[in-house]
Amino acid sequence: MHATYDDDWIEDDANDDAELLECPSCGGRVHEETQRCPHCGDWIVPAYPRGRARRVLWIATACLVVAALIMTTVC
Repeated sequence: MHATYDDDWIEDDANDDAELLECPSCGGRVHEETQRCPHCGDWIVPAYPRGRARRVLWIATACLVVAALIMTTVC
């Protein structure tokens, strides 16, 4: 047994109602909420971690506001 793997979500008959996805590295079937593939051991993470897109949006908005303020005071 691998202590660091999420062995509870290996595809089996006990998890028939669980949503299974493919590991992007090895293609093995894993539960949708698992963080590490029990087959290959690679981490399964979303392309953009939660909160990153919102943070980028706030930074872009702040930059636009600052640029608008500078343009207003210069002109």
